[in-house]
Amino acid sequence: MNRRRLTLVGVALAALAATAGLAAAAPSENAQQSGPEAGQQGPPGELPGPAPEFVSDIHDLVSDFLNGALDGSLGGSLSDLADDFSGA
Repeated sequence: MNRRRLTLVGVALAALAATAGLAAAAPSENAQQSGPEAGQQGPPGELPGPAPEFVSDIHDLVSDFLNGALDGSLGGSLSDLADDFSGA
């Protein structure tokens, strides 16, 4: 009797796993688009332009700080750079 019950439970679990896999593999309604937007990937519209030069200066300061090549504190250096950029 136990063997029959285990077989029945095993078949039920296999059927459940098979139907769950089919449901997960089914495409969603959003994937079935048509029209001019179909087949396009990536962000809509144009990408932004390159970052301003001061962003590279900030990255250089942080890299120098991480490498131990920065004299002084990172906060002070960034503050000085921000003052130079703002014209203060």
